[in-house]
Amino acid sequence: MIYTKNIPDVYNLIEYDIVDSTMITLKELVKEGAKVGTIVSAKKQYNGRGRHGRKWISPEGNLYFSFLRQAENKKFKNVFAPVFITAVALAETISLISKKKILPILKWPNDVLINNSKVAGILIESFNNNGSDLLNIGVGINIKSNPTNTIYSATNLYNENIEVPREVVLNFFFNCLYATEQIFLSQGIKEIFRLWLSYSYKVGTKIGVKIGENRIEGSFNGLDSDGSLLLVKDSGEELTILTGDIFYYD
Repeated sequence: MIYTKNIPDVYNLIEYDIVDSTMITLKELVKEGAKVGTIVSAKKQYNGRGRHGRKWISPEGNLYFSFLRQAENKKFKNVFAPVFITAVALAETISLISKKKILPILKWPNDVLINNSKVAGILIESFNNNGSDLLNIGVGINIKSNPTNTIYSATNLYNENIEVPREVVLNFFFNCLYATEQIFLSQGIKEIFRLWLSYSYKVGTKIGVKIGENRIEGSFNGLDSDGSLLLVKDSGEELTILTGDIFYYD
């Protein structure tokens, strides 16, 4: 892959100092005519959000952005492709800016870890605008700081000896995203899943899945053809996990 100092022309970056939420701001801009490829980035958010309604702590110094993507056609089996494409692009970004000294781990479905601590996350919301199915994809990357009171341990790039300005990380990400989207278009979802798995834990890794108040334990067994997580219980029964919080055991 070749990287330039610019974000690819298919994207349109709009930067703010402070917003309520980059996802909320982007959705408002869509109502005003913003097109697919629009990026909203902010130095700070007041009400950043994570999965399951959790708050994404958003102090200045980290990277917060959302971008607008066309949703996949529901007639095909690629509706979950965007989360895997975005995750692969995030992993590739961290690998490249660390000069491949750090190999990030992708935790299903949308977290990025370094040394088993969360450094980035993805949140995707779907909506319809004038008959067009769209995705509002929010990304948060801990650059200089990270929350401490969380259900998962967290880290930041500076703590991992990656001292790169947030603007450079943003540029690398969208170059990686564009390249990964081209792979998806030319080679399909199977190649995206292969790339995702190359950054994930190895098959056989012990995991726990928390679904509501229930917890299931077993071994990670890869992905099915739709991108759902496969878990093998100690009894040998294989389960298909559609949603849940994943915990890995050392």
